[in-house]
Order: sequence, then C-alpha cells, then structure tokens
Amino acid sequence: MPRQRPRTTALILSLMLVTAVHAEQTPELSSPELGSLYLGQTPPGQVASIFAPDLVSVTGRYEFALSFAPAGDRLLFTAQVPDQKVMVHQSRLRNGRWTQPEPVSLAAGARKDEMESFFAPDGRHVYFAPYDEGMDVRIWRVTVDGDHWRDPEPLAGPIADDAAFFPTCAADGTLYYTNLAQRSVYRARKTDAGTWDAEPAGLEFGGHPFIAPDQSFVLLDGRAEDSLGKGDIYAAFPDGDGGWTTPVNLGPRVNSAHGESCPSLSADGKYLFFSRYDEPGDIAQIYWVDAAVIATARDIAIRGEPARIERIVRDSIAWALTKDRHLLESIIAHDDDYTCFHPEGLVPVRGYDQFEGGFDLWMDDRFVATRTDVRDFHCHISNSGDVAWFAAILDDCFTWDGQPGCWADTRWTGVLEKQDGAWSIMQMHFSFAADRDAASSG
Repeated sequence: MPRQRPRTTALILSLMLVTAVHAEQTPELSSPELGSLYLGQTPPGQVASIFAPDLVSVTGRYEFALSFAPAGDRLLFTAQVPDQKVMVHQSRLRNGRWTQPEPVSLAAGARKDEMESFFAPDGRHVYFAPYDEGMDVRIWRVTVDGDHWRDPEPLAGPIADDAAFFPTCAADGTLYYTNLAQRSVYRARKTDAGTWDAEPAGLEFGGHPFIAPDQSFVLLDGRAEDSLGKGDIYAAFPDGDGGWTTPVNLGPRVNSAHGESCPSLSADGKYLFFSRYDEPGDIAQIYWVDAAVIATARDIAIRGEPARIERIVRDSIAWALTKDRHLLESIIAHDDDYTCFHPEGLVPVRGYDQFEGGFDLWMDDRFVATRTDVRDFHCHISNSGDVAWFAAILDDCFTWDGQPGCWADTRWTGVLEKQDGAWSIMQMHFSFAADRDAASSG
C-alpha cells in the first residue's frame, strides 16, 4: 500500500499507537430458533466475550463447565443460584431450534448436587461429578440414550480412592481430572477388568483440566507469578519426553483481574469456553474466545520468552482491531517513566497518565483499524532477564471518518521491563525512512 504521510494522518496515527480503548465485545444474542451450532450466538473474535447472555450466562447465577456433544446438537453446563442446588442444565437442537436450557438429573437422584458434566468423544457417554453435603465427590459415568440418561454409576478402582471432579476425556478414553486430595491433575485409564487406574498427569500446577481429544494440549486453571488476577487459564503441551511443558498463561485476551476457571473447547475445537468471576459477589459467567490463543501459547511454550515478548509487542498494535482497552492497558507500563516518541517531530508522550488521556479519541466510531502487520521482528533479553529490547517493521492502517490512512514500513523500536513477573512496554520509538527525493535535496 502506498505510504500516506500528510501531517493530519500522522497525528491521528501517533495518537492511535500510544493510546488504547476497549469496547467490551458482547456477542449479539440471536434467537435460538436460528439453529446455529452455538445457540444462535455470533462467534467471538480474539477477545473474550460473554456466551449466550440471559440464556446460558444469567445474571446472578454461577455458570461453569460447559460441554457440547461431538455432533454439536446438545449442550450441558453447570449452574447454581447462590445458596441453592448445583445442577447440570441441558439445551438441545431439535428441528432447527435450540430448547430453553433446563436442569437434568444425570445420577437419577442418587446425589443431592451434580456438576461438571462432559461428553466423551464417542457422544454416547457423559462423565460428571455428583455429591451430597460437603465435597466428598467422585466421578461417575452415564450413558446417553436419546432423551434419557441410562445406567449412571461411579467409576471404580484407584480413581475412586480420593475425592475428584472435572473429568474430561481424550479420544483414546484417557480421563483427566482434578484429584482434590492431592490438589493436582490426575489421569486415569480403564483396565481390562473394568476398573480405572489413576496416576499424576505430570503437570507443574493447576486444576480443572480439559484435555484435547488428541492430547496435544491440556487447558487448566491456576495461579502463578504471571497470573493477571485471582486465577487464570493456562495451556500446557507435550514436552517430547512423556511429560508436559510448564503451563503457559493465555494472556489478557482470556484472563483478567477477575478469576478465570473451568476451561473447555467447542466440539469443533474452534472456540475456548471458560468461566469468569466478574459479577458482584464473584459470581461466574461463561465467556468464549477464538481458540487461536492456544496456538500462540504453544509458540511460547516452544520458543520461550522471545515468543512471549513478541506476542506482547504485536498486541500493543493489534488491540486497535477490536478496540480492546484492557489488552493494551495490561501491556503499557503504568509508570511515570513510560515514553513514546513519534515521527514527524510530534511531541512525545511521557508517563502513563498522559498516555491514558487519549483513550476517548480512540473510542470514537470514526476511527476503524483495518490492518496491522509486524515483520522482521527481533528482540534481545538482558542477562538479568528483566529487560528486553525489540525492533521491527510495522504497517498500521486505518480509516478515520471513512478516509484511509496508513503508517507503512515504519521503523519501530522499544524497551520492555518485567514488572511483578509480567512484561510491560516502557518505551517506544516510531520513525519513517527518509524519502529518496528529500534525502537527495537535503
């Protein structure tokens, strides 16, 4: 795209690159009668949004542990009105219409409360966790028989030695679950005798594991040095030696200052679901987001800190595509020493307060980011491990009130500092290469 550099365009773009806004994206609630795969909901992008508000995510009620049947035509999730029973709820796709979610009893009344129900990959069985008073909970399985739930029974063998919940199943039948007594993730396999052996899954930390069908990754929640809030969603990947990598935080596209928990995937693997405890009283609602965040985490698990830094730097520009204020706020240092230098002799931004002063401009509907491209990215991390420098070439294109503008082939450098275990951008510098004609006449 030809470079456009009139002063008005440069001013707009300069402000864009040093300010951030977030219009919290909530999917448009479509009628369940539309019969889409996701209860008529508009799929999210790469910023998490509430799933099925007023239908699944109901104000004032806890919702968690969502599971779609492999065919995508049945949905289970757990819900609880505070101080009332914990119940599994179901919605089904019938004749092109989703039914209103209603409570179901998987254990045929054998236990007072039931929660965390997940379809097996064969679609014929559901694993779940019923219990009575307290948390002396065990994993059960029930057979799906059309409108009925048949032969509910607790799993026998070593898997039953300890309290356990959140059972998810890989394609080969391996169960991953939380062992409450050991406070860690376990896995279990069915023996020829019909009982279930159990062993630690080998993860460094976490609970509420959701295993990918092919066991190429496991999602889980937990707290670590890089947690953004009360608990975050992480992903771990096979390390090549029979174990798992250190879990990678999925970052601010998923996690927030609130607690996040109970991850799962859509049947087609395209979307990640999880609970966020963001209502007053720390009541949870279910959110969903494009599962591409898992691929980014895999890159970080393989490449380490350079990949993590690259993700942060790219997000400091890509926030504008969705106007995700929270994303950029989590990246820019909340510090008086933050500085950003602009091309064309514009006054630099100094300090987070000055940076924050531009937010309203970028909430303006007249501003629409259209394309970002970061290439030739390089970074270097200090020997101390808490400072990093980067350099890249940037295209950042947009429209303002319908008129196109673009910073093309922009030279972009900056400095990050690790603060409280997380990387923050402390300084950025943008410049253009001199025009050939200007250089020859200069």
